[in-house]
Amino acid sequence: MIGKISQATAGFTKFPEAIRRALFFLYEHDFKTMEDGIYPIDGKNSYAILQRYNTKLPGTSKPEAHRQYVDIQYIVEGREELGWCPLNPELKANTKYDIDKDIIFYERLVPGSSVILEEGAYAVLYPADVHHPCGAIEGKVGPVTKVVVKIAVDYIK
Repeated sequence: MIGKISQATAGFTKFPEAIRRALFFLYEHDFKTMEDGIYPIDGKNSYAILQRYNTKLPGTSKPEAHRQYVDIQYIVEGREELGWCPLNPELKANTKYDIDKDIIFYERLVPGSSVILEEGAYAVLYPADVHHPCGAIEGKVGPVTKVVVKIAVDYIK
């Protein structure tokens, strides 16, 4: 699910409570003035990671998926390409699942699609959503400020 954080006043009624709380957290904070780091929303059940980086050129990173957490990827500043495909048997793992980091990497997205996320956009990514974040747009690396909210799957009702 992709949207704009400016829609927060509409209540995000289509989402479970834990995701709504995380989206309101994103809406209510000025991340442009905050330091990179981890910000609790509800302990280990839900927390935000603020990070600044440059986007990556094709071939320098791999698609990923998670099993224990839902991701909300929110662009504070900049823009990036987010690749996506559904979890499916055609995907070839590049690594074994790392339970401690809750991540598995894949060779490539099959079938692959992508969207450009710009300032104020968010993407809600469930464990069945294999995603390839941080992509450079049109081969041009650029700076991004992003918040990734992690919400434990068991916390979502």
